[in-house]
Amino acid sequence: MRSKLLAALFSLFLLAGTLPHTIGAERDQFIFRSTYAFENRGNSAYTVTEEDATLPLFMNNRWQTITTRNASHGIVEEKTDQDGNELAVVDLPSEIPAGETMIFFIEFVVSSEDMPRPEIDPVEAGGVDEIPADLVEEYTSQTETFGWNDDLESLALELTSEEGTVLGTVTHLIDWIMANITYVNFETPLYPYETLGDLQGDCDDQAILLISMLRSLGIPSLLQVGVVFSESIDSEKSSWEGHLSFRQDGVGWHGWAMVYVPPWGWVPVDLTLTAATDPLELIRQAPEYESSVVTAFNISKQPYIGDSRSSREQLLASDLYITISDVYIEESTNASWPYFVYIGVGLAAGAAFVVVIYVSRRRSPSVNDILSTTASEEACLNSSMDEE
Repeated sequence: MRSKLLAALFSLFLLAGTLPHTIGAERDQFIFRSTYAFENRGNSAYTVTEEDATLPLFMNNRWQTITTRNASHGIVEEKTDQDGNELAVVDLPSEIPAGETMIFFIEFVVSSEDMPRPEIDPVEAGGVDEIPADLVEEYTSQTETFGWNDDLESLALELTSEEGTVLGTVTHLIDWIMANITYVNFETPLYPYETLGDLQGDCDDQAILLISMLRSLGIPSLLQVGVVFSESIDSEKSSWEGHLSFRQDGVGWHGWAMVYVPPWGWVPVDLTLTAATDPLELIRQAPEYESSVVTAFNISKQPYIGDSRSSREQLLASDLYITISDVYIEESTNASWPYFVYIGVGLAAGAAFVVVIYVSRRRSPSVNDILSTTASEEACLNSSMDEE
């Protein structure tokens, strides 16, 4: 399946900063509109396929419920990708005539509440032998995105050789990344060995490095992507030689690692959206427990780094120009804005999260290809503003 384009649009704006506290009701409601404009500046019509019209939907669980409303086009089919994320096929026109623009928009109604924070005490921490075997099999394999070479594996072993618990292993790796990796944006996501080699990378690059190191040690982990609501978010930017333009107002996309830490189970590890400087406190203060951070989808098996790079090259070689706008439009009267203080607020210069639910099958980029690459840039958006 090829939902990369719209999926990528969802990640083009990424947040990196400080989330000291969220003030709100037990159950908050946020509504935002995503608008995509595809301009065909070529001399011939662009054919829109079913794969082009596929986009990811938010996951629903005990803590969050997401529905859609006021969409400009209907949904004709629902399906799932290889990571189990829900996808929707949108009823878009069959083609974009030369010199014309196709516009698609959809509104998301988000109802969410705070999740209980586990009381993480190192005294209670378990070892790798306490991790369920099925999770080890499912979430420790090498993939196109999460892999390691000898240098990466050797470093992970060196940093954790004297540690007997999973929690201790995770904190040692976090401590090393925080001390050695400099935050720098790139136009496409980096492979973990590239981040390690240059000692720099943005939010998803650092998360991918952490996940790869953990997987090399037999600890289940994956990448999770979602949205953060805050009135502090207000950015506009163009990227990819003008082929991509973004706007975000009140809502931004973000990504973090999910790690299985016994006896607490799956725990979010956010390397950028926190003020914590101590690794253990970074885990305890993860903003993903707050109602204003809403999970969209998981990335485990998808080869999104390679597809992100190929999508960028295809887009630059095409006559398509994409404009994406995510705008918060209202919230229920019983909810108050979360309070954020960002280390940096802005749009990433390059793609950070490419949700590769599809593999490109032709020379020209599909609308879906571009949308998913766009989502990847949204992902690391907010930490680049101060650096530009």
